[in-house]
Parts: sequence; C-alpha cells; structure tokens
Amino acid sequence: MTVRLIADFNDDGVVNSSDYALFYAAFGLSEGDDGFNADMDLNGDGTIGIPDFLIFVDNFGSSA
Repeated sequence: MTVRLIADFNDDGVVNSSDYALFYAAFGLSEGDDGFNADMDLNGDGTIGIPDFLIFVDNFGSSA
C-alpha cells in the first residue's frame, strides 16, 4: 500500500522546497488554465491560491 503525502507534488517522500517550487509555478491557476494541476488544488475549490498555500505550509517538512 502506497501512502501519498499531502503536498508532496514530486512524489519523493518529503514535502520540501522542491515541492514549493512546483507549487509556486502553479500559484494562481484555475481549472481550465494551461498548467493547472488538480493535485495542487489542495482544498478542491478549482483555484490554486492562498488556502492551498496554507495547507502546503501545514505539511511542509512532512516525510513518509
């Protein structure tokens, strides 16, 4: 069974600055925009924004 960490966008087993770089690049995008990644829409509202960033910060430093 594989457990995926919340906000581990590159699937390396840790939520770190590499994941932040990916998140930063997608920040502000909404469903239908080029580059939108639903995995980064952590609250599921259709936009990668501040609420998602707060969830990301809560999980920063987590590891598998």
